[in-house]
Amino acid sequence: MRRFKSDRAAKIILVALLPLLLSGGACVTASVGMATSNIPLEGKEYRVLGAAETMVEWWNVDLGIVGIPLQTPPVDDAVRELLRQKGGNALINIRYSTDKWVFLFIISRYRFHIQADVVKVTGRRKREGE
Repeated sequence: MRRFKSDRAAKIILVALLPLLLSGGACVTASVGMATSNIPLEGKEYRVLGAAETMVEWWNVDLGIVGIPLQTPPVDDAVRELLRQKGGNALINIRYSTDKWVFLFIISRYRFHIQADVVKVTGRRKREGE
């Protein structure tokens, strides 16, 4: 009878810890942000070409507080991709989010998602008195 109770307790503990064991000690963090444009557009005329979005990802090895990048974060590639999608030369109304997944307390996966309106600068506005 005594053995049955300890086996049952062990099963309850195993079921309670099973999600942690299956996740391999995974952890997730995220952040979001907004920006008006990727280049200064004050005093310039532009035409909105449309909305675009893309996502890029990369991996790192994280050893405690020291991170060893396995590649350069491809954020510039994401911006170039948005401009290529619509044939523009600037972005406005930029919304972005990032998330980081840590697996087995060592390997990290980063994702960068960006949405924006793509514009084509058409010229410079004339100031009063010009």
